[in-house]
Amino acid sequence: MSAIVICYFGRQSALQPSNSPDPRSMNGPLISIIVNVYNGDRYVGDCLDAIRRLQGGFPLQVIVIDDASSDRTAKIIRRYGDAGFEIIHLAENVGAAAAINHAFMLVRGEFVARIDYDDRYHPNFLVDSVDALQRHPDAAFVCAAVRMMDSEGVPNVTTGPADYGEEPGCRDRFASMLERHFVAAPTILGRTSHWRRAIPIPTGMNFCDWYMNLTMAETAPVVVIDKIIADYRVHPLNMHATKVIDGMGERVTLQVLDRFLYNSPRRAELAPRASAIMALHHADWGNKYFGARMDADASRCYRAALRFDPAQCWKGRFIHRYIGLLVGRTIYDRVKHLAHLLVASRLWA
Repeated sequence: MSAIVICYFGRQSALQPSNSPDPRSMNGPLISIIVNVYNGDRYVGDCLDAIRRLQGGFPLQVIVIDDASSDRTAKIIRRYGDAGFEIIHLAENVGAAAAINHAFMLVRGEFVARIDYDDRYHPNFLVDSVDALQRHPDAAFVCAAVRMMDSEGVPNVTTGPADYGEEPGCRDRFASMLERHFVAAPTILGRTSHWRRAIPIPTGMNFCDWYMNLTMAETAPVVVIDKIIADYRVHPLNMHATKVIDGMGERVTLQVLDRFLYNSPRRAELAPRASAIMALHHADWGNKYFGARMDADASRCYRAALRFDPAQCWKGRFIHRYIGLLVGRTIYDRVKHLAHLLVASRLWA
């Protein structure tokens, strides 16, 4: 990769690995929060203001890394340098993975949190998370529930580890995390020593949360707390939506599965479940593509799921969709519409 020019505003730190001598380390921050942003002028102020409202009074290092935005992001975040935030502007766009790698070179805290510019913390985030990690000193990180919100910030459903059968407490969650990615990124507070096991993030792995979480969970237990501590925003331009359209999400999923199912030190214990896990994720991507009306990709993923584990046609709840694609989307849509009319007529009968 070519050299990246970085501009600093606010509190400045030398771009050096954090294990280098630093005379400030004796009185350094307890927690480092990384905020990565690209063309986020609509939401980044909301995210940073939420950080300023965090409760607990913990010594913080806030690193805001702007991945060469072309909108008003730079102007908006520059004023947060007056609040002590470390503002970093990359001179060229390198993608989320490389930007996060750069940010980790500046981390000085014992704990690290990472949040995207369009999400926001609840005031209790650090109070509850620090308490959990102090009660479980062997844990890699703590996670909790999020409240989903739309592009306007209007909250709707709440989702979290409990929806995937994960009970509160500290335990090994590596295998279950491989099956279902139940960890919402803005709810994580982790020990820096464990985060660093996932750095550098492989080149191009911009959908990197699952990879980082699994790398930490591979060697240490994970704490789940029964709290709502952040808001996760879903809008047309965030990675939640774009990773389906551009296929990046599926590519990263397969890359992560290859790393942890077949090349992990724990691969022997996972071997009996490997085919079923592969099938589960192919079925999941088939359903995502089906919802996006990307029928050829949906069919391809459904076929792959059946090759790995034929039982997935029932477990993955996609057999009706796959049959619909075989007979044609137009016929499927008509039958589905008629079925809805029939159900409605019975309800009103």
